[in-house]
Amino acid sequence: MADKEHLKPLIASIASMSMAPWNHWRIENPSIQPDFSEAELADANLSFAYLSYADFSYADLCRTNLHHATMRYADLSATRLQNADLSEADLSYSILKGADLTRAILRNAKLHGADLRGAILRDTNLRGADLTDALLDPNTIEGQKKKVSGGVGYLEKLALRLFVRAKGKDDRLPDGSAKPHRSGKHI
Repeated sequence: MADKEHLKPLIASIASMSMAPWNHWRIENPSIQPDFSEAELADANLSFAYLSYADFSYADLCRTNLHHATMRYADLSATRLQNADLSEADLSYSILKGADLTRAILRNAKLHGADLRGAILRDTNLRGADLTDALLDPNTIEGQKKKVSGGVGYLEKLALRLFVRAKGKDDRLPDGSAKPHRSGKHI
């Protein structure tokens, strides 16, 4: 259950429409790990909030604006994040096991080392998200690959060709097919 002493300054910041009081409280209380477990914070504006190490397990953050929030090492286990805006948020090393991220926006979010096993990523926008070293269920992310990569672009293909040439394999294109000869002679 959420700690009311931790919720009070957060609710005051939401009411003032500025995360500055909350962020100031966090700076003054660096050893406190805020407990927002099971909290009802749906539709709240928490953009630019410093929420690292906070416990949001089983909380309701549906439709919450967490744009550019810092949530490193946060526990978001089984948290409801449907339609939440987490664009450009830093969720590095956060626990999102079993979180429902249906239709959430994680565009350009930092998910480096995050635990997303069992997370629901249905229609989630992961474009530009950093998933380096993230723990994912292979079948969960399989349907998202097209949305994440958007296919290999021209510049990526060009860079891959340069990498292949640097390796000394000029006779093959990135897709493995033979490179056309440009000698001017037709065979």
